[in-house]
Amino acid sequence: MNYSDEILENKAFNFFKQLMYNIVLAICIILVVCLVLVYGFKFRPYEVLSNSMAPEFVAGDMIVVKAQKEYVEGDILKFDNAGLPVTHRLLDIREVDGVTYYLCHGDSVSDLTQEDVKQMSWEEVLDDGTIQRVRLESIEGKVVASLKNWGSYFNFVSEHKLLIIAIIVSIWCVCATAQNEIEMKKSRRLLDK
Repeated sequence: MNYSDEILENKAFNFFKQLMYNIVLAICIILVVCLVLVYGFKFRPYEVLSNSMAPEFVAGDMIVVKAQKEYVEGDILKFDNAGLPVTHRLLDIREVDGVTYYLCHGDSVSDLTQEDVKQMSWEEVLDDGTIQRVRLESIEGKVVASLKNWGSYFNFVSEHKLLIIAIIVSIWCVCATAQNEIEMKKSRRLLDK
C-alpha cells in the first residue's frame, strides 16, 4: 500500500466515523426536543377530525393542546367522549351531586350560545343531545395554538415515524457521501500533481 492509498483509506474511515456521529447526534437532538416539548411543557398536537368548531377549526387543522390547572368559560377544550377525541368550547361549569361537569359545545353544531346554556336547567342539559357533559379527568387540555391544514401532515408523520426518520437519514447519507466523493477527488488531484 502506497502513501496515497493510505491517505484515501483514512479519509474514507474518517468520513464514515463522522457520518455515524452526525446521525446519532441528529437523532438524539430530535428526541430531546420532542421529549422536552411533550413532557416538559406538556404540549400535545392533534388533528381536528370534524367541522364542529368551524370556522375556528375545520377538519384537517392541527391544534396544540396544553393541560391546565383550571379551565374557564370560553376555553376550547380537547377531551375524550366515549373514546372519541372531541374539541369543543367550554360554555358552563356546573356542580351536580358533588361532581363538577364542564358543559361543552361545538361552535357550528347549533345556535346555542353561552347564555342559553347558562339558563338551562340540568334536565334540559341532559335532554339536549348537542351539549357534552365532560368531567375533569376526561379533559386533555386547552387549545393554545393551531395551524390551518397541517393536521393531515402531522397525522402522516406521526403514523410513519420510522419512514420519516429513514428518509432523513438516507438524505443525510447521500449528501455526506457526495461530499466525501468530492473531497476524495480533490485529494487524488492533489496527489497526482
